[in-house]
Amino acid sequence: MKFIHCGDIHLDSKMEANLSSQKARERKNEILNTFERMVDFAKNEKIKGIIIAGDMFDSPRLLTLTKSRLLNLIKKNKEIDFLYLAGNHDISFISQLEEMPENLKVFGKSWTSFDYCDVKITGAILNKENSDMLYQSLNLKEDDTNIVVLHGQIAKYNSAANAEILNLTKLKNKFIDYLALGHIHYYLKEKLDKRGEYCYCGCLEGRGFDECGDKGFVLLDINNGRVESEFIPFAKRRLVEVEIDITGFDNWFDIEDDIIEKLKVIDKENLVKVTLIGGYNLKLEKHISMLEKKLENFYFAKVKDNSSLKVELGDIENDLSLRGEFLRNVLNSDLSEKEKELTILTGLKALSGEEI
Repeated sequence: MKFIHCGDIHLDSKMEANLSSQKARERKNEILNTFERMVDFAKNEKIKGIIIAGDMFDSPRLLTLTKSRLLNLIKKNKEIDFLYLAGNHDISFISQLEEMPENLKVFGKSWTSFDYCDVKITGAILNKENSDMLYQSLNLKEDDTNIVVLHGQIAKYNSAANAEILNLTKLKNKFIDYLALGHIHYYLKEKLDKRGEYCYCGCLEGRGFDECGDKGFVLLDINNGRVESEFIPFAKRRLVEVEIDITGFDNWFDIEDDIIEKLKVIDKENLVKVTLIGGYNLKLEKHISMLEKKLENFYFAKVKDNSSLKVELGDIENDLSLRGEFLRNVLNSDLSEKEKELTILTGLKALSGEEI
């Protein structure tokens, strides 16, 4: 018997942090399309149920089109159960339905279980009011194959706020075979106790450069009481951040060539962030905007300059010009390193007659 564990879909996310309005709309549609492709995968693989471990939606601004497509998707795939647990971002989707499809199974604020022969899937919405009661009232049978569904944050994985904290210690030795979790947006699987494991499936599509890498869902294959899990990369696009150390470069065009060479292995359909790190000297003239133009063959690309200017007093001690005097005064000042860098760059532009 097979199930899919997914979560943190975040349908109707704005997607406007980096993208133009046109591409933001496109990416918003791609998230919904990826969910629909996952359901097609489930149909082809004869998946019994899709476990949605919270945050199906992103905000109360659920579009009518999204709601109708989602409802239609559930209704036309009657052979697949959709086991839905609301997360901290979710709206009251269920209350907006005029009728509840039979294959839409909903977890409430107390433990709710759905039986599939000797496989039992049990879940609950965790919040501050019910957390103590839930841990105490979880009562599973040792002979069952037990999948438990929760949405929240384990304290040691310090992710986004506004989620209930999960206490793994209180879930140990409860006969859990697989703890299906939502909230953290990257794949993570570790042992829970001698019997079971816990797993964050991550999100289906990365939405920002804090969600880089492969995104997808977890495929569960259950045979003879044993749960085998496999992460399936499934996103249409990956978000990739590449760090480039520019220390030691005197020529900007050599940096551009180095970056372009390193990006050759990345699919042009992906979103790329190039982050410059390291130290550079006064000889280096940067052309950030021109570099971004050269990267326009990617679906989206941006350059973040985190490098810092490195000027030592010994390098300019014999420079008797106005430039040298200016640099010495700045380096000997009480300004922070970042303030010194900004002051030097601005001052050198002024001394050379450039527009500031």
